[in-house]
Amino acid sequence: MKLFSFPTSPYGRKVMLMALELGLEDQLDQQVIPVFKSEEYRKINPLGRIPALQPTEGEEVLFDSFVVCDYLDNLHDQDPFIPKDGKSRYEVLRLHALANGITDAALNLRAQIMRNAELEADLPEDWYIDRQKAAINAGLDELEKSLDQLSGNLNLGVIATAAMLGYLDFRLPHLQWRDGRDKLAAWFTEFEKRPSMQATIPAD
Repeated sequence: MKLFSFPTSPYGRKVMLMALELGLEDQLDQQVIPVFKSEEYRKINPLGRIPALQPTEGEEVLFDSFVVCDYLDNLHDQDPFIPKDGKSRYEVLRLHALANGITDAALNLRAQIMRNAELEADLPEDWYIDRQKAAINAGLDELEKSLDQLSGNLNLGVIATAAMLGYLDFRLPHLQWRDGRDKLAAWFTEFEKRPSMQATIPAD
């Protein structure tokens, strides 16, 4: 299987975390796609986003990290990372949506910083930037209040949360997300010791 990704992508990291936790990493032929993707890559994924997965040569490419993770979740015989039905399914999907929403906002904020590189992290306030920061902070506060959802069996929501927090540390450390969120910070301190997290630490 060909995995098209980039080492600093939180969505790519989420897929690799899942693959490593399930022992599927040896089945993935990782293809590094530059941050500023070429038009050639759009022939693979018309949206130009990463990650994307081509299960076999000539087979249709799957894109969107959730779709890729869902595909991987059908290649093992362990407990599913995305429960098939029942209350647990929607608890995991809700947690995943929360982590993904924070990640989306963080990437949008990072894009603004890159567009205003001379300003670094000290961006002028406006409604769009305020909206991203509000989503990040409200989402993190929700995670702090519902930490029990992170403490059970490993699932897609948990690894999406870990990938998101790692991205905040990597790209937006000035947000100081740990302030006032002691329980979430303590959980992440322990979780990032996992071999899968250590193997996927992003670096420029």
